[in-house]
This record gives sequence, structure tokens and C-alpha cells, in this order.
Amino acid sequence: MSRAWWLLLAVLLLAAALDFITGSSVHGLTGKRTLPGNLALGVEQPIHLQLHNQSDRSLTFILSDQLPAQLRGHKLPLHIQLHPDQQLETHYLVQPIRRGQAEFGQLEALVSSPWALWQKYVRLGQPQSARVYPNFLGISSLQSLSTEQTLRQLGVIQHQRRGEGLDFRQLREYRRGDSQRQVDWRASARMQKLISREYQDERDQEIIFLLDCGRRMRTHDGDLSHFDHALNAMLLSAYVAIRQGDAVGLQCFAGNQSRLPPVKGEGAINLLLNHVYDIHSGTAHSDYSAAAEQLLARQQRRALVILLTNVRDENSADLSAAVQQLSRHHLVMVASLREGSLDALLQKPIANFDDALMNCAGRDLIQRRERLLQQLRARNTILADALPRDMHTSLVESYWQLKRSGKM
Repeated sequence: MSRAWWLLLAVLLLAAALDFITGSSVHGLTGKRTLPGNLALGVEQPIHLQLHNQSDRSLTFILSDQLPAQLRGHKLPLHIQLHPDQQLETHYLVQPIRRGQAEFGQLEALVSSPWALWQKYVRLGQPQSARVYPNFLGISSLQSLSTEQTLRQLGVIQHQRRGEGLDFRQLREYRRGDSQRQVDWRASARMQKLISREYQDERDQEIIFLLDCGRRMRTHDGDLSHFDHALNAMLLSAYVAIRQGDAVGLQCFAGNQSRLPPVKGEGAINLLLNHVYDIHSGTAHSDYSAAAEQLLARQQRRALVILLTNVRDENSADLSAAVQQLSRHHLVMVASLREGSLDALLQKPIANFDDALMNCAGRDLIQRRERLLQQLRARNTILADALPRDMHTSLVESYWQLKRSGKM
């Protein structure tokens, strides 16, 4: 009986040895990864894979990928079987959680031996890189739309106004509703009928985004930080402004001193995207006065300056002084991202003394913040105050109202 067991063990060891020898050499398995042209923050996108078994035996393996730290992978690992000379196209999903340069390693495969007693570790393909941008898909969806359609898509309320801009466009026949000051009396006398001047909104104006990169912008609202929400809002409003013929520039402050002079035209939004994709908020203090001085030293031409920040009461004196300083030479808008967590705190039922203290503290913060905003309004500062997810609509609406009013 013992001889039979020893014989069986010998057979198993021989089989394992043969399986190891056969499976230890994996030739002919190739893999290629195809990345999207660009990755958008928070947007789930597919990574396509092309696999080819050029060997003379079937291959069963577990496939994974060396993902960058700023991406979350879904549907990994993949369990795949390829017959000889078979090709396969498949994919998995990634969701970027941080902007910047994303460095992919190689594909990794654990290939089973013919009898599945062993596995061979194999690397496939080549390292690759891709850029993770702010969420530009909102811009992509607007490119085929007219200005009016774009504003409706963004939820901006439009107030009808016919031919009341500041740049002369053309002469045309008088229409009911035209104001008397639009009538060109000389042309009307020559044509023997009423002729009106038609105007369009001024073009070639400059907008400078003054972007706070300090620690207050690290607050999260959902999956994104206030800084990322601010970038998304900035890009959408910049896109609308560029389509109106205006030039858009950027100056960062509070740790990051990056600057982009005003640019316009078809390639302006791509230039802006490539400039901001790897800019991040830090832990520095937000010095509004220093930022105002830097901007005034660099920006001589009158512009609309949009300060993107998270307004808090502790910096009220510095913020007010900076806005007053900028207002002497530029039109100033303060775009403040309101913290949704404070609203949620006030709606939370009070169950004990600690809840009551938190509720009172939240109300005090909101009241002090509102007092600061009222002080800014009293100085005729334009305000766009909204929750982070709604800031893009608030910014575009404020810009459009300024544009249509002729104040820019």
C-alpha cells in the first residue's frame, strides 16, 4: 500500500514538474493599452486594451494594470482566456480623483500553466502618461451651441435687450421696440423711412481671474475640493467670455504664483486648460492685499477682475482693502464658494447639548460671513455667492449681466 502512495506522489511530482517547465516560459503574449486623449477629473472613462496570443497553446491569465495614484480603477482584475493566435479587445474603467500628470506602468498578467498548478508573472506593453484636466466635458458639450443656447444650457436667465450694446454693428430698418436714440435721422431722411443703428456688446475686453490657491480652498464639497469646483466654474465662464470675443487671463496667489496673460481666440480655452491642469491648492495663507498689488503691477489695462475664493470673516479687513485697491483701476467681482456643510449643519436635528453648540457656532459663522458680503455690496462690489456645484452658473450669469449692461 505504501508503494502505491509513493508511486502516486512521484506521478504528481512529475506532473507538477512538467507543468512548471511548460508553463514557466510564456512566449507570444502581447498587450497594448490605448489611453483617451485627455482624462477629466471625476469623470469615469474607459481604458481600452488589445491582447494577442501568438503562442501555440491556450493561455488563461489574470490581467491587471499599474495605475497612477490619482486614478481609481474599476472592473480590475480581468480574467481572460486566449486560444492560439486569438486577438481580444477589452477595457476597464478609471475615474480620476486628482488633476495632474498621470503615469501608467505596464500591464501585469499572472499566466496559468497548462494544468493550472503554477502561475507565471508577465509584464506587457509599455509605460504611458496622460494628463488629468479639470472637468472639461461641460465645455465640449457647449461647443456646437450658440451663445443663447449655451446660456440656457447653463441655466442662466437672459433678459431680452435689443441692440443696446456699445459697439456699432450695422444700420437696419426701424423695428417696433427700438428706442428713439437708436434712430439714425440722417440715414432715415436719405432712405425716406426710419433707420435704426444696431449695436453689439463690446468685444476685446479683458477678464482676469484672481485664483485663491490657499488652504481655505482645500475644503471638500462632495468628491471635489472647493479649488476644483472653482477651476470648473472658471473654465466654463472663461469659455463663454472667449466666445464673446473677450480675452481671459489668470493670476494665482497664496503659495502658487502662476500667471497667464490675457488670451483670446479659438485656441485660448485649450491654452487655459493646459495652464491650470496641474495647479493645486496648498496650505499657504491667502494674502488678498499682496495679490492685489501684484495684479496692479502687471495689469495696466482696465479689466474685469474676478476673485475666486472662499470668503470668511477672519480676513474681512484684508479682503475689503484689496477690493478697494483693485476697484480704483478695475471692475471687481468677488466669487465666493459657500460651504454646503454649514447649510447641512443648520438642517440637522438638535438631539443634545453638543448639537446645540454646533448649531449656534454654524449660525454665527454664517451671520459673520453675511455681514462681510453686505459690506462688500455697500462698496458696489459685484458678488457671485453660490454653493460650489452652482458657482459656474452664478459666474456666467454675473458676467452676462455686466456684459449686457455695458458696465464692462
